[in-house]
Amino acid sequence: MKSFKVLLSVIMLAAVAAPVVVRADEPPASSSTGSVKLTPEQESKISELKKEEHKALKDLQNDKKVKEADKKAKAKAIKADYKAQIDAVKAGK
Repeated sequence: MKSFKVLLSVIMLAAVAAPVVVRADEPPASSSTGSVKLTPEQESKISELKKEEHKALKDLQNDKKVKEADKKAKAKAIKADYKAQIDAVKAGK
């Protein structure tokens, strides 16, 4: 009887932890990022900003004058700055 209770508990846990099944005929749920239609100018500007961000982060990584403890904070600030710029481009500003 005890093994039956253990088995029943395992089955119940498996049922609770089972992934949600999506039907094939349902469209996928929209994500928060979503696919925004961008103009070629916006795509170009965003690409340029991402390259600049990458260069700034690489320069920070190679900068021997900055302490390792400060690099994380500066990298976070660089990422936040470029994210704001990219979001502004996406918003059309």
